Amino acid sequence: MKGTLYTGGTIYTMEPGVSVAEAVLVDNGRLQAVGKRTELEKNAEKVVDLAGKTMLPAFIDSHSHLMGVANGMLQVDLAEASSFAEVKERIENFIGENQVPAGKWVLAKGINHGNLKEKHLPDKAFLDGITAEHPLLIQHTSGHSGVLNSMGLAALGITDKTPDPEGGRIDFGTGLLEENALIQNMDKFPLPTGAELVSAFEKAQRLYASKGITTVQEGMFVEQIKGIYAMLYEQNRLWLDVVTYMDLKNSPELIDAFPSCKGKYDRHLKVGGYKVLLDGSPQSKTAWVTKPYTDGTDGYPMLSDEELEPLVERAVREQQQLLMHANGDAAADQYLRIYEKVTKKWGPGIRPVLIHGQIMRYDQVEEMARLGITPSFFLAHVYHWGDVHMENLGMERARRISPVRDAKENQISFTLHQDCPVIPPDMMETVWCAVNRKTKNGVVLGGEQKLSAYEALQAITIHAAKQYGEEQEKGTIAPGKRADFVVLDQDPMTAEPNDIRNIQVMMTVKDGQTIYQA
Repeated sequence: MKGTLYTGGTIYTMEPGVSVAEAVLVDNGRLQAVGKRTELEKNAEKVVDLAGKTMLPAFIDSHSHLMGVANGMLQVDLAEASSFAEVKERIENFIGENQVPAGKWVLAKGINHGNLKEKHLPDKAFLDGITAEHPLLIQHTSGHSGVLNSMGLAALGITDKTPDPEGGRIDFGTGLLEENALIQNMDKFPLPTGAELVSAFEKAQRLYASKGITTVQEGMFVEQIKGIYAMLYEQNRLWLDVVTYMDLKNSPELIDAFPSCKGKYDRHLKVGGYKVLLDGSPQSKTAWVTKPYTDGTDGYPMLSDEELEPLVERAVREQQQLLMHANGDAAADQYLRIYEKVTKKWGPGIRPVLIHGQIMRYDQVEEMARLGITPSFFLAHVYHWGDVHMENLGMERARRISPVRDAKENQISFTLHQDCPVIPPDMMETVWCAVNRKTKNGVVLGGEQKLSAYEALQAITIHAAKQYGEEQEKGTIAPGKRADFVVLDQDPMTAEPNDIRNIQVMMTVKDGQTIYQA
């Protein structure tokens, strides 16, 4: 047995009962041996000195949208915009620098009204003042709402007579589209050229790799992106593992779009199962809740029980994994109610997941444990929108955003995600959020739900591997598993809690090959 030996630093295996190793031997894309340096170095053809740095299993993204991240490489980034004036400046600069011709769509992403001086989204009239020559959409960072200028509304065929779709809302006066009103129009936005998309996917994968992530998700695979993925697959352009979840409501036939990838990887692409949306986002007050927001609204559902039941039944009957987007507790109630009803008839599903679970009561956590449903929490909400949640929900509910300690107490192997492109794929920021639970204004929100650094890292390594059913291949550093690991410049277990977010990824290794080096 020969190979490359990694040693000279702290190696956390994340294996139960075996927390630290001295050395790891890698060959042919696999972890060949883990143990003491003196025992392994005689078999090494090459030695990589970790120079006191920290090695962990590679991070696993349990929910995001790779297409959205790639597409974001071709859009105006408004994530850090702090005022309407800055929104205008960024869009005008993008149009000028890219010489966008009149009549071509301009798409902007990531705007967060909570970060703006004005504390609300710009309206149609303001966007008309930026450009009257381009259809323009600015999309909220949640991905669940957007504002269009007059030319954009006209391009979508939306007038003041257009009715609200089920599970969505159109405010023609302000140009605002919420939930299904936006989602159902997404296929009308023109797609970039093949060359632009290949370049954008390359950049997106490099971004994930630079954050230590080697497995990523396409969390809502719709008909409109099938051709793009077919091109990437045929040209062998994916080099991170990508797990896709098909739009069960609108395109259930997509489960068979890539036969060689169904349930297994081929050219780094795997069809993982189905995805369904039940509600919106709490920061936009479109998440469906049992107790109203402070303004008296309570969000709304996207599906009735009668519409949801056959979808859940199909996933369970076909033994396809089902990812269910449910932010509010009313949406979570609906999922738990329908899932239990269906499984009494057909038996348990395959690794069912509740995505986000922001506003969740303790009794719901207990129910998820009983039903075997894994919550994947968007815990970075605490930092990015915690102050907004306190305002919209009141402190009692806001402090329960992402109740991970409750899940831990109920012995649930929960995961943590960033829902990219809603926020960047920064795993160490999420670990920092889990350990500190601080809002942008410095408020400790739900301190009783804090995790240790080790517990948070479990959620993005071994627990995430279990969510995908890949725990025999990934998630820990153990002989026989794939050689996917990350090297950090500091030890998150011993770092000061407030410093965890500053820890940098120095190296990312996928199947034994270095795919990122700082």
